[in-house]
Amino acid sequence: MAAQQQFIVGVDTGGTFTDVVVMSDSGEIWTAKAPTTPDDFSRGVMDALEEAAQVAGVKRGQLLGQTALFKHGSTVATNALITHSGVKVGLITTKGFEDTTEIMRAIGRVDGLSEEEIRHVTWVTKPEPFVPREGVMGVRERIDYLGQEIIPVNREDVMAAIRYLIDEEKVEAIAVSLLHAWVNPRHEEEIRSLALEAAASRKVYWSFGSALSQVAGEYARANTAIINSYLGPTVERYLKNLDGKLRADGLKGLFLIMQGNGGGAHREHVSPIANLQSGPAGGMIASSYVAGLLGHKNVITTDMGGTSFDVGLITEGYWRYAQEPIVERFRILQPIIDIESIGAGGGTIAKVDADTGRLLVGPKSAGASPGPVCYDAGGEEVAVTDADLALGIIDPNYFLGGKKLLNKKKAEKAIAEKIARPLRLSVTEAAAGIYEIVNAKMSDLIRRQVVRTGYLPEEFVIYAFGGAGPVHVAGFAAELGVKNIYIFSTSPVFSAFGAAASDVIHARVMSCQYILPTDPDVLNKRLEVIENDLREIMAGEGFKKGQLEFRRFFTMRYRRQTAGVELPLAWERFSNKRVAEMQQSFEKKYEELYGVGAGYTKAGIEISEIRVDAVGLVAKPRLKPTKVKKHSISAARKGRRKIFFTRPERKRIDTPVYDYALLGAGARLKGPAVIEFPFTTTLVPPGFQVTVDNYLNLVMEVG
Repeated sequence: MAAQQQFIVGVDTGGTFTDVVVMSDSGEIWTAKAPTTPDDFSRGVMDALEEAAQVAGVKRGQLLGQTALFKHGSTVATNALITHSGVKVGLITTKGFEDTTEIMRAIGRVDGLSEEEIRHVTWVTKPEPFVPREGVMGVRERIDYLGQEIIPVNREDVMAAIRYLIDEEKVEAIAVSLLHAWVNPRHEEEIRSLALEAAASRKVYWSFGSALSQVAGEYARANTAIINSYLGPTVERYLKNLDGKLRADGLKGLFLIMQGNGGGAHREHVSPIANLQSGPAGGMIASSYVAGLLGHKNVITTDMGGTSFDVGLITEGYWRYAQEPIVERFRILQPIIDIESIGAGGGTIAKVDADTGRLLVGPKSAGASPGPVCYDAGGEEVAVTDADLALGIIDPNYFLGGKKLLNKKKAEKAIAEKIARPLRLSVTEAAAGIYEIVNAKMSDLIRRQVVRTGYLPEEFVIYAFGGAGPVHVAGFAAELGVKNIYIFSTSPVFSAFGAAASDVIHARVMSCQYILPTDPDVLNKRLEVIENDLREIMAGEGFKKGQLEFRRFFTMRYRRQTAGVELPLAWERFSNKRVAEMQQSFEKKYEELYGVGAGYTKAGIEISEIRVDAVGLVAKPRLKPTKVKKHSISAARKGRRKIFFTRPERKRIDTPVYDYALLGAGARLKGPAVIEFPFTTTLVPPGFQVTVDNYLNLVMEVG
């Protein structure tokens, strides 16, 4: 490998493994994994980089020294939320609205709960607030919904609130969220100036709702500021620590942090809350990149890792942002890619319900430690990976490319004692039950996601990634009726690949009310203000005009409705003709979603939200197509093993096993078969066939 090569490195810290993708400027790609280290996530990152350096044939310091872009997605923010290990936070808000976050909304009582949990009505309670009532201080001020000042900020109230929160409540961070700061942030900016005057306040972390979101809705906006402050010190400590380790080991290039909006940003420009969902977002970025390469407009992205199963959709070439993402049962206002997750990963625990005698799978996970029983690391609860092993799908001697040996006998014994015996089944039947239930849960989630967009599952292709995704994808795809499945050489580390392939993105989402037909000059002026603000930020990050593009999205609705439909619009400027075309596009999309005749034009149509993504284009991986050849697949066959298939007949079949690395472009094979990668296994059931395309992707088709 030439010493002058430059690298792009993508890192994704997941719940079980930390993944690394290294790409050279000549188009070579190396991948590696190492166990995640929750006590100090940076240690797992450095371990994974060490593994990647060995695969690439260099020292870790040399790898980092030649890295031009280091892009990192992590679960640090998510982990701090889940484990409630953030800092103590106080809230300053408009006087008279101190109870907003505790009152929540009616739906707040069930936000973030599973259907199973919601059914138990008597058990459902509101979540514990991140800021208890004694930590909320109201100050006299008022700006109305039009942005006009009604009552100026009372400086004495503000200073008294700061002193009380710091001296009496001993908070480490303060969130500020005033009633109508989304339309006019002037009063929050005054509080920021007053905070700088108070010496003691400089020791705490501050968040301002108007700086994080310009969207109406005081409850979700207050949550956004609170959670940002709750996570701030933890995330900043981690990033500072990791940055120090990387620099000390030779990194001289840019260190970019992945965001939930699908892009990276320089460390100093990333708010902690923007880091939420940055791992799953990486999978969507990778999917979008590959979809553009392969010409796929509609894609179901499925990421099955050790802990969760994440589903996202690309429709007509675009991903969507969640309207109000829910994190730890609280609604927030952040541009986060709409990805829905359930507890269905390789570590998801299976058990027999003591009351009903039913076999249940999930949502709890054995995690990275102790992990499934077969890890032989102290785990005692049967997990999905144990079932996959008992069915013969996974080779116990080739897990993680042979770096980790699995204890099949121990897994089978645990299945026998905890699942098979109570259900009066054989070990194989019990394992098959776990396999089918987890597949059904995944297909149900996908079906819900797809149908509510106005499409049918068969109108999509499925991209399968994550360490466990290729093991299960044929099972849930068959239930959905999807004919084409794509599995990539980078599937086991796809989120890290997405991080490496990401651009720098800054997004602005803001509420508005423009009733159609509206003056096009008003829309042009609003867009100009938004884009000039974003252009200034991007210029500070070193992007010139030719490296910058804007993506515009308008959310529209019939008047008096609360939910809208988001439309991507590629026009540079609006005219009366464009405004009319936009209305027609909305009416057409509305009927696609809700049925012919569902719209009601007489009610009037309004634009309720504008989103602009400023995209700074950076170097991308260069995936080179290879020549398709006709050749025998016998050289790739590495053995046979008996695998239990649940379809079309429930029986064990003596199945050939192939080495993915030896299958060249153009190779074809029919199921039953198993194709092994170093970090995952692809199961090809009877009735399916696989072709290796010219990008060395596995293309699995029914029949």
